[in-house]
Amino acid sequence: MSEITDPNRINAFLEHPLPSVPRGFPNGWMSASDLQAIYNAARRTTGDVLEVGPWLGRSSTAIAAGLRDREAAGGSRVKYDIIDFGIASAEEWQERFNQPLRLDHDKGRVAEAILHPGGSNAVMINNLKMNDLLGYTTTIMRGDIVDSPIQRKYSMIFCDALHDFAEIERNMPRLAELVAPGCVFVADDVVTDETAERVRSYLDVKEFFFTKTIRRKRSKLCVFQIADAPSPQPEATSRKPSKGVTKSAAKTASKPTAKSRTSAKKARRAEPAQA
Repeated sequence: MSEITDPNRINAFLEHPLPSVPRGFPNGWMSASDLQAIYNAARRTTGDVLEVGPWLGRSSTAIAAGLRDREAAGGSRVKYDIIDFGIASAEEWQERFNQPLRLDHDKGRVAEAILHPGGSNAVMINNLKMNDLLGYTTTIMRGDIVDSPIQRKYSMIFCDALHDFAEIERNMPRLAELVAPGCVFVADDVVTDETAERVRSYLDVKEFFFTKTIRRKRSKLCVFQIADAPSPQPEATSRKPSKGVTKSAAKTASKPTAKSRTSAKKARRAEPAQA
């Protein structure tokens, strides 16, 4: 896997400016530059799109607008599926994140969305509807990606559920099953080499880049370009440690290093947040 550092190549994901929408982009934590990146990724997709963790639809608005403008430019309609926990009560929040729902978090906007009739998914759907973009979605699911019945392969996946090693190891095996050859896999909050490498370990990645490479202010996406065809599988080899390596050493080598665990802790958010 090679990292793209050439701004001219990265700028392909910033080719078109972020468009305006009738009611504006919903509340969330994603910067305008990262919204622009996923808007362009959706606009240039070659097939179906999956979003995991939309929160109130800030990122969903960018993706749906990209699909709208892609179609306006002559592209065919593609499927756009969305899945989120869709938390609808303080009790669900407590159960999911093991912490009480704070009424003052983000100036009260988190509690307002959770306590809205139908919860955060209802708010997200309404935001898309108000911006005339709901028609570009195919299926909106309330649930967990790990348990979802999704069977499609996607040419673009945007995931805001990979905040640390624990989430990566929990969610990536399922996500890896949904990746089509040539897929653009965009991960939010993957900003360190250690977390990018952990995500990559589940995918056949051709190359990748961090959006912070060209726009440092609040840029926190990692964009992985999946290989166009699966890599040849290596011949089966023995799982035993090689000669001169003890079983204890082999086990130690497979564990995250103290440095990577420290980096993961630093990268972990104080509050659970989605796009």
